[in-house]
Amino acid sequence: MPTVKEIIKTAVSSCSTADVKGLSLQIIDEMNLLIPGGILVSIDDLDISGNDATVNFFLQPKAKEALRRAIKKRGVTLKLNSCYRTIVQQHILFSWQGTTCVSIAAQPGRSNHEDGFAIDTPDFVEWRTALEAEGWEWFGPGDEVHFTYVGGGVKDEIGDIGIEAFQKLWNKHNPADQIEEDRLYGQETASRLDRSPANGFGSISSSTGFGITRIIKLTDPFMQGEDVRKIQKALIDLDLLEKDRLDGLYGPSTKLAVEIFQKRSGLSVDGQVGPSTRKVLKIMV
Repeated sequence: MPTVKEIIKTAVSSCSTADVKGLSLQIIDEMNLLIPGGILVSIDDLDISGNDATVNFFLQPKAKEALRRAIKKRGVTLKLNSCYRTIVQQHILFSWQGTTCVSIAAQPGRSNHEDGFAIDTPDFVEWRTALEAEGWEWFGPGDEVHFTYVGGGVKDEIGDIGIEAFQKLWNKHNPADQIEEDRLYGQETASRLDRSPANGFGSISSSTGFGITRIIKLTDPFMQGEDVRKIQKALIDLDLLEKDRLDGLYGPSTKLAVEIFQKRSGLSVDGQVGPSTRKVLKIMV
């Protein structure tokens, strides 16, 4: 399994952070455990498109709802190049400064994308009016694809929470090499980021069998697979789904059971099985 440091050295040719998707999702999951009620929610249920391998489709709740209104107003799919960016992704970009990939990058913890209320869209001309009407501020010619939600109701500087989330995640998996959970991006944290497995620490996927890079949701045709069967089995064990629904297909009945589970567990009720819902299901089964 490659480390983040190895990705920094080899992926500079492609300028992609796709190889750290697994670790990124684990960090997002840890962030949501730090804040009661969660800090980031999936926006995968909105009418959006983008590269799932590189884009983390998460925002703070108020920013998500403002984005939902803008998309509904235009009635077309919004293409995104970037959304929430984790500390590990920012660490890679920061390491790439001065290369053909990145001329300059903010220090991890200080990037606007780490706050959970920023998006980049290549279709900024078409979307500017609708987004601005819902509180999304266009950055301007200096970064013309970039919009920041300024409509209120969001927490500022959650990049610090992202740093703490990584520090806690590292400590959970490295009891003999503990670091201070101080929300600071210093040399100790940077060196542990370098040494971290790019695919994640493995506890989620190896212990439950869930594919941590896939958000399970209601689609047409239905999503299917062993990960869906495991979700259904967990719901059946909790008496939220009938046994005859164990078919590996994520249909309306399974979605309804997930929504009931999310409501009972104090999670965001969206009918999707992303990192936070998966984590709680893991704990309970």
